[in-house]
Amino acid sequence: MGKHVLPVLFGLLFVYSPGARSQEFGRIHALEQRAAYVVKQKNDFVSRVLTSYKIPLECNEQGVVVRIKMEGKWLNIRSVEIVPVIKESDDKSEHVVAHELFFYTGDKILDLVSEVMIR
Repeated sequence: MGKHVLPVLFGLLFVYSPGARSQEFGRIHALEQRAAYVVKQKNDFVSRVLTSYKIPLECNEQGVVVRIKMEGKWLNIRSVEIVPVIKESDDKSEHVVAHELFFYTGDKILDLVSEVMIR
């Protein structure tokens, strides 16, 4: 039993060493940066689509669309879901040809299809 303790201790020291923690912190930081970029890209895309359809919108400080004006009424947006519309070509490969956006409000779901592409 004693001969197994030493390798376990070295393993624990490696896992909990400052170098291992800084590597893990670096990975977490990179993931957080990527997540922030993706969220910004989504918010920009939703704004571009609404603007292309001349739908009035309001965004918060983070760029999230929080209200849109439809049929003369401002509607509060709880969330937005973006679903790619896929088309199969003759060679059986699939391509995104549009995006369907679902705007969830307090009492209904608004559906919008747009050929504006996410960048």
